Amino acid sequence: MLNTYSVNTKKPITITNDPWESYNDIQAHNQLTLSNIEFTTTNLCNMRCSHCAVGYTLQTTDPDPLPMDLIYRRLDEIPHLKTMSITGGEPMFSKKSIRNVVKPLLKYAYDRGIYVQMNSNLTLPLDRYLDIAEYIDVMHISHNWGTIDTFTDVGFGAMEKQPPIKAKLKLYDQMITNARTLSEQGMFISAETMLNQSTLPHLEKIHQEIVNDMKCSRHEIHPMYPADFASQLEVLPLADMKKAIHHLLDFRDPNTWMLFGTLPIYPCINDEQDQALLQRLRDTENVTMRNDPDGRNRLNVNVFTGNVIVTDFGDENGTISNIKSDKLPDVFNQWLQTPLAQSLNCHCSEFNCLGPNVLVKNMYYPNTDFKEKERQMHRIYSMT
Repeated sequence: MLNTYSVNTKKPITITNDPWESYNDIQAHNQLTLSNIEFTTTNLCNMRCSHCAVGYTLQTTDPDPLPMDLIYRRLDEIPHLKTMSITGGEPMFSKKSIRNVVKPLLKYAYDRGIYVQMNSNLTLPLDRYLDIAEYIDVMHISHNWGTIDTFTDVGFGAMEKQPPIKAKLKLYDQMITNARTLSEQGMFISAETMLNQSTLPHLEKIHQEIVNDMKCSRHEIHPMYPADFASQLEVLPLADMKKAIHHLLDFRDPNTWMLFGTLPIYPCINDEQDQALLQRLRDTENVTMRNDPDGRNRLNVNVFTGNVIVTDFGDENGTISNIKSDKLPDVFNQWLQTPLAQSLNCHCSEFNCLGPNVLVKNMYYPNTDFKEKERQMHRIYSMT
């Protein structure tokens, strides 16, 4: 690892400073830029959520990771690296993985002034999280539990040998307690809820728990798409999704940041109700909409194989390269030249919009030509 970086003073994450927003790179570099790397650091997890998009990769043991020197070198080669995401599996489950992979990555990011998000279920002993708290800018958790039964059933839905119900309930209590304790000690915890048939009846209860019981700094809302392991779960029809978003805006705590990501609603779609909903989202205090980072400023690297994927595009594209042979900026630039990327990467500066990812397009707009929509919008708003 090169020691040529001076530690940058990172600005606090706020509603006006979301480092994972891929439009930041358009504003800074006038083009899509590789600024975010997501690392899969383990295939282990103490849960088996039915909705987990990587559930099919989970194992009972981890292979040996690649040498950290190779990973450091590949990170050093990314000139505009600004954010790093640590995911799995459960990154805090294996002490060996924490020692040999997670902590070294966290320290690299700290030394280089890079924002770090960790994706965790927060069900493990508190001391594991306290041990790495100084390196974490965002602790990201999924919270889709409308009822205790949902947690005990869906949270372990893909596990062949089920833990006792008492053990499951203990994990739920520990998740709530950990979130509240870490939040009260200053950690930025962002809880994500997926909009699907399971969460729809319980959105208000989920939101209140995230805000009042867990004291989270942010509630993220993401529609669920039929990707990989979660491909059989029931997604919401577009009309129901729009109603759910309006409902969320009606009852939400106005003092808590609510982030909507990967919404299938765009300025270029000629629908008055869509445009009214977008305007409401823009006008509502403490609400933001995030462009999807996958394939726009982010690649995912598997620390065991070195395989590189475009995260949510894994179903469509599979492995696109390997860090054992290729530099990540080269991989990213080659990805942008592919027909799939070219067909999706539209841009309207009037609305800071980067269009849909392939999951959104295939699910809701299979016959829409977004490049043609881009041309129409540029004519209407005289964008260059």
